[in-house]
Amino acid sequence: MSHMSARVVTQLPAHKSLSNYEPFADAPTHGSTHGSTHGFGLRTLDHLDNIAFAKLQNTCRQLISEGVTVGFSTLPRVKAVFFDMDATVIREESLVELSAYAGVQEQVHQITERAMAGELDFKAALRERVTLLRGLDASAIATLAARLTLMPGIKELVATCRARGVPTFMISGGFVELASVIAADVGFDGFHANSFGIEHGRLTGEVVGTVVDATGKQEFMLATCKRLGLSPSEVAAVGDGANDLPMLSSVGTAVGHQPKGILWPLLHAANWSGDHRFLVPLLLA
Repeated sequence: MSHMSARVVTQLPAHKSLSNYEPFADAPTHGSTHGSTHGFGLRTLDHLDNIAFAKLQNTCRQLISEGVTVGFSTLPRVKAVFFDMDATVIREESLVELSAYAGVQEQVHQITERAMAGELDFKAALRERVTLLRGLDASAIATLAARLTLMPGIKELVATCRARGVPTFMISGGFVELASVIAADVGFDGFHANSFGIEHGRLTGEVVGTVVDATGKQEFMLATCKRLGLSPSEVAAVGDGANDLPMLSSVGTAVGHQPKGILWPLLHAANWSGDHRFLVPLLLA
């Protein structure tokens, strides 16, 4: 690496100033501020050498650990974006919400939280949660699908990606029966998820086929990049929990959406605001 430029997007609380952090202290000489986009500040740092770039990485990750919405990118524009679904594209953990119809929401919630924090094997935790749904009337899936709510800005972000020729995909450890509704509503170019076992109109308590776990998410992302003729270094991925870690660690721009602590050390950006429009100037400038 010789010299490079980096875009930095922030939403700073009133009591913080980037001028207190390296390399932003040199902003009048080495960088410029371009105002705000959707309420997010955009700054360009030019002529970064290896040392200055390392300081930028460290500073952004420090701010991430302090709960500041911040991100940096050295790419002019990413060439594809991959999203987790639960607590990233939608506000809810869909399996937790579905479990309420079976009267087992608290058990499923506890297992989900531990799995997302990396305390439990995702595949085993998923099967355990789905087993608790055995016998649930499948009509509850359609009822829930109509109630799930999108994170703010996700439709605008995906529409902007589409307008600029950047394909978007959703990869979920959740289920096709719900993910298909969300993917169609948002306008993703493709999606990948698990499938419920359903017989005689009721859930069997089993996952059909290969479980889409952390490795499955990574494999779908890599296979899609290969199909599109892209390098993983040219794409971004957005997720919130431990089962997104392999996918996020494989891409050029790793974004945490209100991320669990296990992800912080590898992130290029963290969106604590919850508004996906944060990613427009970061990924598509």
